[in-house]
Amino acid sequence: MQRYTIIIAVFVATCAVTAWQWHEYEHECEQAREIVAGSADSIMNALVGGVQSHRRLGPFFEESMQAVLDGLVRSRDVLAVALISTDGNEAFSAGNMDLLPLRLSAKPGQYWDPAGFRQVAQVVLPAEPVGPGRDFGRGYGGRGWGRRGENDEAETASSFKPGDSATAVLIVDRARADYSIARARWSRGLIVAVSWAFIVCVAVTWQATVRLTEARGRAVMFEAQSRHWQDLSQAAAGLAHETRNPLGLIRGWTQRLAEECPGGPEVQQKSQAVIEECDRLTARINQFLAFARPSDPQRQRFDPVEVVKELSVLLEPDLALHDLTLQPPAPGLTLSADRELFRQALFNLLLNALQASPDHGIVEVKIEQDRGGRLRLDVADRGPGVNRELIDRLFSPYFTTREGGNGLGLAIVRRIAVAHGWDVTYLPRPGGGAIFRMTGMHA
Repeated sequence: MQRYTIIIAVFVATCAVTAWQWHEYEHECEQAREIVAGSADSIMNALVGGVQSHRRLGPFFEESMQAVLDGLVRSRDVLAVALISTDGNEAFSAGNMDLLPLRLSAKPGQYWDPAGFRQVAQVVLPAEPVGPGRDFGRGYGGRGWGRRGENDEAETASSFKPGDSATAVLIVDRARADYSIARARWSRGLIVAVSWAFIVCVAVTWQATVRLTEARGRAVMFEAQSRHWQDLSQAAAGLAHETRNPLGLIRGWTQRLAEECPGGPEVQQKSQAVIEECDRLTARINQFLAFARPSDPQRQRFDPVEVVKELSVLLEPDLALHDLTLQPPAPGLTLSADRELFRQALFNLLLNALQASPDHGIVEVKIEQDRGGRLRLDVADRGPGVNRELIDRLFSPYFTTREGGNGLGLAIVRRIAVAHGWDVTYLPRPGGGAIFRMTGMHA
């Protein structure tokens, strides 16, 4: 639940920052466009005012308009300008002719073209008639576009007539606006990216802080539990130790009474049962003490094959009872560990393997060395193996899958392995059976 709350909070925060920066970006774009549009509008008003300020059409109007247009394009913001007659046959123009759609019928207004910002306006020409002696249709200095050619025999009438409307077209450079928009887009995008990173870092830091606080709380709790279990372990070990002595006394007196005061088969049978129970309880107590006793390995170098041979002699009655064979590992490797603890761990693994093996079976012990110089020990049998759902509990104290087992053998093996820095695991054996593996042993 807490994780989903963090994800939702981060999502809402990033959406809010993105929306805010998008609004600011749109505002900056609008401002950049308004500056260009305002500049174009001012230039267009000046052009329209210049046209309407003439009282008469004629040669002076042509020369004056061409000079005005030439003066406008000298500004770095004006790319092209033109004054087009109503029929589109005559025009005055200046600047980059390729940018002027002079014969394009466009309504008055403002347009954002790829080449620049275009503004189109209608201009009402002066209402005075054309002055005598000059025809408006004549060309001047090769200026203008769409101008009719000169007639050697007769002068034609101009397309600019008094009182008519002409179209003024202005192309203004939009590069600065595009640059401002691109810069706003880059800066706002960077702000959004940095904000996202900051929000995510804050969320991760907050979550890490919460987890650290929880981990510290659990550590304190585990420490308290560890001290509690340590105290219980010491108390239980002391109790087991104190219990073992009376059991030995009870066994000894029972055996002595059975020998000195025979009372028939029934008394002998009951005395033997008491002795067997005492032996069984003593064995359990000894195993418990072995499990509870602190392990402080005293490392020394020895041959593990010799340890296997010693244990094979000790386990000879069990091997003979079920006609089992213990296959020792190949010689030639030495191990750095506590020899007695290693012997105890291997004894428990071999005893489990013998008890799980069918009659006439083989228990194999393998020791191999990896490239890093560490050893791996495998004890393999052909028994029934362990169900998958029980594997995680195999090394827990007092857990056993064998009837009559005490559940401490594998727990002792794991305790010894942990004390040495080893790992002990269970693996199903191909073809049936079990493999108990100890890894990480120093050669």
